[in-house]
Amino acid sequence: MRTAFSILAASTIVVLSTQALANQAGVEALAAQKAAIVERLHTKAMKALVNAAQDRHFGDYFAAHSHEEKSSLKDRIDQISLSVQRRFRVDEMCLIDPQGKEISRIVGDAIADDLADDETGAIFFRPGFAQEPRTVHVSPIYMSVDAEKWVVAYTTPIAKDGEKKAILHYEHGLEFFQEILNKNMNGADRFILAVNAAGWIVSDSRRPIAIGRREDSENPQTYFERFALANKSIDQLKDESGDPNQGSGTLPAGGENYAFAYKTVHRWTIVVLEKT
Repeated sequence: MRTAFSILAASTIVVLSTQALANQAGVEALAAQKAAIVERLHTKAMKALVNAAQDRHFGDYFAAHSHEEKSSLKDRIDQISLSVQRRFRVDEMCLIDPQGKEISRIVGDAIADDLADDETGAIFFRPGFAQEPRTVHVSPIYMSVDAEKWVVAYTTPIAKDGEKKAILHYEHGLEFFQEILNKNMNGADRFILAVNAAGWIVSDSRRPIAIGRREDSENPQTYFERFALANKSIDQLKDESGDPNQGSGTLPAGGENYAFAYKTVHRWTIVVLEKT
């Protein structure tokens, strides 16, 4: 009897171990897959912006001398921005000179006529001008004054005769990323989070996270929750895993055991968790 019981117990241990390994492999694969999708979204957005910035009308605008010529070229720049908006779900797009003055701006599918005089304090302004032509700065998330929601900004310089004359900038709302991350994710036993560098959960497949402005607040605490798993922040989880870019493991939380895996992409950490 003891021999039979021992064999049964050993078999049970093997089954549980195999299931745990399957869970671990599953969350690792899903974290890698979703991180790759986010990376592709960023790459596509950056490429689209750089391609738009090469349109000759930008250079012509800064070479023009007469008011009439500049006005005509500004109209053409507005149409370029509208075309980009239609193709790539851009929420806001603008051209800004080195003094922070907007030359052109579209919001949604409309051309703005209330152009800002000073955008030098914008989160993307200095990093955008610091970029080399044909390269793109990807910003941390922020509350867009024009789109009235949380966004990610992409910014590239416009150069003429070797001099940076302006930055071309556009914004994607966070829902752009939430939709992709949460696609085909159903239920609470396996779920996916996107956590930004400040530790805020900006996407959660278990629940919608509203990103539109409310209470006239730009404080992320009004909109997002902190990542905490087994009382660990995302940075603590990474430290214990030994790699800031990717890792996996298991840990208890809220009376449940979880297999987890994470992968970092453009200041965000994509975290997949599954109850075991």
